[in-house]
Amino acid sequence: MEEIIILGKSIINDIRMMDKKSLDISLIQDDKSDLTFFNIDEEESNETLKALKQSYVTTNYKEETILNLQNTLNSSSDDASKELKIESYKKYNEALNLASRNYITTATEIIEKASELNPKDVDILNLRGLLKLLKCDFSKSFESFYTAMCYGNNELSRKYVDILSSDEFKVFLGRYNHSIRFINEDLNQESIHILNNIIEEDPDLIEPYVILALLYDKMGNLKKKEYYLDRLEQVDKDNPLFENKIKSEDKETKVVEKKTKKKINIMPYAIAGILAISMVAYHISNKNKIESLNAQLNKKDEKIEEIDKQLSETSEKLDETNQQLNETNQELDKTNQQLDEAKKQEMLVSSEVDLYQKALELKASKDYKDAIKYFKKVIEYGKTKKYISESIYQVAFLSEKTKNYDQAVKYYKKYINTYTKEDQYYDDAFYQLGMLYYENGDLENAKKTFYGMRSEVPDSMYNNSKVKEILSK
Repeated sequence: MEEIIILGKSIINDIRMMDKKSLDISLIQDDKSDLTFFNIDEEESNETLKALKQSYVTTNYKEETILNLQNTLNSSSDDASKELKIESYKKYNEALNLASRNYITTATEIIEKASELNPKDVDILNLRGLLKLLKCDFSKSFESFYTAMCYGNNELSRKYVDILSSDEFKVFLGRYNHSIRFINEDLNQESIHILNNIIEEDPDLIEPYVILALLYDKMGNLKKKEYYLDRLEQVDKDNPLFENKIKSEDKETKVVEKKTKKKINIMPYAIAGILAISMVAYHISNKNKIESLNAQLNKKDEKIEEIDKQLSETSEKLDETNQQLNETNQELDKTNQQLDEAKKQEMLVSSEVDLYQKALELKASKDYKDAIKYFKKVIEYGKTKKYISESIYQVAFLSEKTKNYDQAVKYYKKYINTYTKEDQYYDDAFYQLGMLYYENGDLENAKKTFYGMRSEVPDSMYNNSKVKEILSK
């Protein structure tokens, strides 16, 4: 697991250790063969990698051969081929310079262009693999390193092929995929927990910051969103997420300017209105009409005074209501404070182990509902994986016993998505969840669950005749 924990820092260090390419055209050698041959080490110690490499040669031989023949036909001279390589080297150097200054997005775009110009260059392939890995594009990263190893069998590409093929990386990838799956299932806190652990282990990986910023934006927590945007800027200064932020700020500025302009444009109409009233008053020469107008104005003043009185009374009532609401809120705050203090007191006197032991005692006495409450407290306040994982399983199991099937399904899934086959109740959770679905008439989800169990833990004792019978239906 150590290799994975320092993966992010290892990538950045490897990028900074890569050398720039010389742009002296006289030093560039052309490939004399029209065909592409890969470097296959017959003494390869890793049989899986050797088989993969031979397979890669077989499936790509025709495509690479046609590509080389087309390049030969399209090149009018040796200089044309060299010019393409020089251009690819320029782009490689530019991408390397940007990546070392944490402009990863632009560096990735430029290295793609370099790869199109010079698809067999090992340095370009390795830099592309490192940048794709920082972007968490794991399949393309593996493709680049693996192709580079086939061409040159160099130390850097072999290092990352070994890492990306390792069991430790499969565990890491499973956790990363679980974090995405949790978001889709509205288990946001679980996803945040996993992504924060990944950031702590590999702080230079980019996508966890992007996902957390978008997730907190969706949840309406702008303070946390800005925090992760600041962290993102440290590892990828030109990430597309910042473009959206700038566009949003520009849009808000334009709206403010538009409102300001509208407010200013009211003045000519107001002035025109005042002038019109003045002109009408000026042309009224009949004394009776003036007196009539005055009488109407007096009536309107009386009505205005009456309306003002009603508004004052309404305002007083609103003040009284607000005062009552404030008093109610103060009482609620006081009650909540008392509850929080009671909870804190309970936690002060009850350690993680005490809570867990209490839960087990309640379970033994068949007080399942109270047992569930204590197991949930272990999940919420606990720090030790052993107690938390077992409590998750116990909540699921006891929820099933108390016929709270929705809660049972939720916590069985939570256990499966959080832990691995090395954990104690992993295949138990699969089996119990599958049987719960089956006993409640949901054959489709039961089959999906048992197929998952058979895939994840094929040697489990729960892959029994009953499971086979259900899968055959």
